[in-house]
Amino acid sequence: MTIIHDFDQKCPVCGKLSPQPMLTSTNAMDYPDLDMRPAEMQRSTMHTWVLECPHCGYAGNFRNETQITEDFLKSDSYQTCDGMEFIGKLSKRFYKAYLISKESEDLTKCFFNLLHCAWDCDDKNDPNATKIRKLAVEHIDKLEYDESERKNFLAIKADLLRRSGEFDRLIEEFSDIIIGEEIYDDIIQFQIKKALKKDTECYTVGDVKNQHKT
Repeated sequence: MTIIHDFDQKCPVCGKLSPQPMLTSTNAMDYPDLDMRPAEMQRSTMHTWVLECPHCGYAGNFRNETQITEDFLKSDSYQTCDGMEFIGKLSKRFYKAYLISKESEDLTKCFFNLLHCAWDCDDKNDPNATKIRKLAVEHIDKLEYDESERKNFLAIKADLLRRSGEFDRLIEEFSDIIIGEEIYDDIIQFQIKKALKKDTECYTVGDVKNQHKT
């Protein structure tokens, strides 16, 4: 069950209060997508993952302090999302959060804001999803993560490459990768098979498991 309540929160940039949605509980009832996007009901809580101030336009986490200034929020790049015309308001919010993360040199937040932006583009049938996924790939290669996280990031990268049409790169980079955990190795092989067919459709972990059974 998903429970969301609105609470007044103070913007870390302009200091003004505004009602913002806060997720207090949720659940996922099925397999995630191959880029780790959760199933329902959790996948419909994305509007609570990054907040936006209605006064100054700051998009991000309201609980943490930030060095971002109102001048940055007024910049042409921020106001226009680098000239990208998104269909969805949430896609635009995630992209703005990406720009703030980039300005703050937080590479991990840069990547996840782009990933989440792509997810909302998918929901809106926005062709910008491909461009955002390609940009996310550029950032995932800059990340530093623990060995325990490697399998997840490899799985996500493989899906980003396939769904953005980078079939040859996916096949070249992943053909010799062995993670050593059955489900992840099955996911990689599944991605390669779909790349050989130039398939950019969305698939879930359940699709991999079902194919493996057959």
